[in-house]
Amino acid sequence: MKKGLLILTIMVMVMTHALYGQVYQLSIEDVSSLVRTGMNPHPTDDGDTALAYTLMNALDHRYADSLLYVREAYRKKADDDRQKEKSWGALAYIVGRMLNADDANIKHDILSDDLYQYFTDNECSHLKNYLVIKYELNNYRPRSVKEHIAQRTFYDDFLMFNDPGREAWDKTSEIMSKMPLKKGDRAVDVGCGFGYNSLRLLDLVGDNGIVYATDTEKDYIDHLSQVMQKNNIDNLMALHTQSDNLGVSDMVDCIFMSSLYHIIYTWSREDERSALLKSIKKQLKNNGYFVIVDNYNLHGGELNNCHVSPKLVEAQLGFWGFEKVALHTLSDKRYMLIMRRNDNYVPNVKAQSSKGVPSISINSQKSIVHIGSLDSYDITDLGIDAANYVYDFASGGDRSLGEIAIKKYDEIIPKENFGGEYTALKWLCKALLAAPTQLDSMLKDPLVRSFYHKMTDDTCKVLRYYLLHKYKLGSDSLRMLSDSILEMSGEVGRTHRSYLEDYILALNPMRQSWENTPLIINNLGIKPGDIIADIGSGSGFFSYQFSKITGSKGKVYAVELKDEHLNTLQQFIETEHIAHIDTIKGREDLITLPEKVDMAFMCSLYHVMYAVVSDSDRDTYLKSLKECIKPGGSLVVVDNGPVDVSTLPYHGPYISRELIEYQLYYYGFILEDYIQIIPQRYLLKFKLKH
Repeated sequence: MKKGLLILTIMVMVMTHALYGQVYQLSIEDVSSLVRTGMNPHPTDDGDTALAYTLMNALDHRYADSLLYVREAYRKKADDDRQKEKSWGALAYIVGRMLNADDANIKHDILSDDLYQYFTDNECSHLKNYLVIKYELNNYRPRSVKEHIAQRTFYDDFLMFNDPGREAWDKTSEIMSKMPLKKGDRAVDVGCGFGYNSLRLLDLVGDNGIVYATDTEKDYIDHLSQVMQKNNIDNLMALHTQSDNLGVSDMVDCIFMSSLYHIIYTWSREDERSALLKSIKKQLKNNGYFVIVDNYNLHGGELNNCHVSPKLVEAQLGFWGFEKVALHTLSDKRYMLIMRRNDNYVPNVKAQSSKGVPSISINSQKSIVHIGSLDSYDITDLGIDAANYVYDFASGGDRSLGEIAIKKYDEIIPKENFGGEYTALKWLCKALLAAPTQLDSMLKDPLVRSFYHKMTDDTCKVLRYYLLHKYKLGSDSLRMLSDSILEMSGEVGRTHRSYLEDYILALNPMRQSWENTPLIINNLGIKPGDIIADIGSGSGFFSYQFSKITGSKGKVYAVELKDEHLNTLQQFIETEHIAHIDTIKGREDLITLPEKVDMAFMCSLYHVMYAVVSDSDRDTYLKSLKECIKPGGSLVVVDNGPVDVSTLPYHGPYISRELIEYQLYYYGFILEDYIQIIPQRYLLKFKLKH
C-alpha cells in the first residue's frame, strides 16, 4: 500500500508540474524587441499628395501620359517601399490595366478582376473617393470621424489585401505549397479580409472541401460574399465573426491566420484572446493544424510596421496544447509557423538561451507585453450605463443622476477597472454634488483644482464631449455636432480624445490612492536642487510632484510629444507661477536637454517604446538619453506588469519587467533596484555602466 501510494504521489507531482510548472525560456540576445505593433503603418507625405492630385486630374481629363507617369511612380514606390505602404502595387495595377499595359508577372483571377472593376466602375468613383479621403484633396474634411476612418481603412485594406502583385512580398505560392491541406479538407481563414488567401486555400481543398472565410469587419465579408455569389462559388463560406470567437461550428482540419497574430498578442484584451484561442482549439480536430504567417523583426523595415517573434507565438500556443511542427522562413520579412493540436502535449521546457545571455521565463498563456487601445478595458455595458448617468447629470440633470452614477461606479470598479478613469468620473460627480466649503477642501491641491476646472467649466463642456465620444453616447449627429463645435477635423478630433483620456488617467484626483504614488516618490531619492527629466510627462502629474521636492534651486524638464499636453502643463505653470518647470517638445527618435540631469524618469511609457516605436528610433533615443544623464545619475522606469487571473489587471497596457531590464542592459543600463509598488505596477531603477 505504501509503495503504491508513493508511486501515485510521484505521478501526481509529475502531472502537476507538467500542467502548471513548465516554462519556456526565451533568450534576449540583443536590443531588439520581440514584438511590435506600429501605430501608423500608412503615413503620407507631400509627395504622395502631389501624386494623388496628378492621378485625380488624369482621371478627370483622361490624360494618358499622366496616367503612365503615375503608374511608373507607383510601381517604383511598390518596389522601394513595399514594407511601409502596400497599396502602391495595387494602384499601379489598376492604372496600368486602364492603359491596357498589364504586368506580365501578374496572373488575373476573379479577385484581381473584382478589384479593378470596383475602383474603375462609374468613372472611377471609388478610386477618386479614395484619393480624396486618403490625401484630403480639395480641402476635404470628414462629416463623421467614425465614417471617415472606416471608409479610409476599407479602401486601404482592399488595395493591400487583394493587391494582384502580393506574391512578390507575401510569397503566397510558397505558403500554399507548405500548407498541411489535402483535397476534401475543411479550413478556416481567420481575418480573411477580402478573400485573397481564402480563394487559394479553396484551390487546395478542391470542390469537395470547404473554406470558411471569417473576419470581424462586416463590410469586408459582405463584399467577399457578393464576389462568391457572382462567380457561383458555393464552398467558400464568408462569415462575419466577433474578435472573441472563431465563429465556425464545424470541426475543421486546418486554421490559417495571416498577418494577424501580432495584433492578437499585443492588442486583444486578455479575455478576448483567451476566448478566441479556446474556440480555435475547440473547432480544430485533434492533430489538426494551426498555421500562422507573420513578420520577422527587421529593425523598422518590417511589413506594415509590425512583427512578432515566432518563439513568442509558439510559447503562448504551447500552453493551449499546440506543438510546433515546423517554422519556415519565407523571406527576410515573413515566416510561416505550423502548430498542431495535441491534447497530450506538454510544453517544451528546454532552455533556448546561451551561457551568459539573459532569458525570460514564460509560464502561462498570457502575453508578456500588451499595448491595449483607446478603448482597452473601459468600454463595457456597465461602463456605458454609468457614463450615461454622468453625462445627463453634467448636462444639467437632477442631482439624483450624479448620486446614481456614484453608486454604479462603486459596484463596477472592483469588478472590471483598476487604474482607469472610473474613479476620476466618480470623483467629478462628488465634486459637482459638493457643498461650497466641501468643494474648497477638495480643490486645495493646485493640480486637482486645474483638473476640476478643465473638466467642469462652461457647463462641463469638456467632460460631456469626452463621455459622448469615448462611450459612443447619443446619436452620430450629436457627436458630429460636438466635433464641429470644437472645429476639429477627423484625425485631429480623434487625437484630441486620446489626449483627454491620457489627461484624465494621469491627473485623476484619486490616482495617489490606487497607485500608491508616495511610495514611488519616496523611493526616487530626489533632493532639493536636483535636475530631473520627466520623459513622457503628459500634462505634468509627476513634473509637479518633483518640482515640490527639487525646489527653486532645482529644475524639472517636462518632455512630451503631444502639443496639447505641453500646452496644458504650460498654462498650469504660468497660472501657479512655477519657474523651475520647463516644457520641452519631445521626439520619438532623439532626446536633447539643456543640461545633464540627475535622474531621467519614465512612467507608463516604456511599453510603448518597446512594442510601438521602431527599433531604429528607440535605438537612437536611448543612446541619446545616456548622454543626458550625469555620471552617477539614474534612469527610473515605472510601468504596469501582468498579474495572475485572481488579481484585477491594470486598465490596459502592461509589460513584463524583464523585457525592460534586459533590453536596457544591452544599452548599458544596469538594474540597481526593483520595487513592486502594487501588484499591477512596479518601479525599476537603473544606473549606467562605468
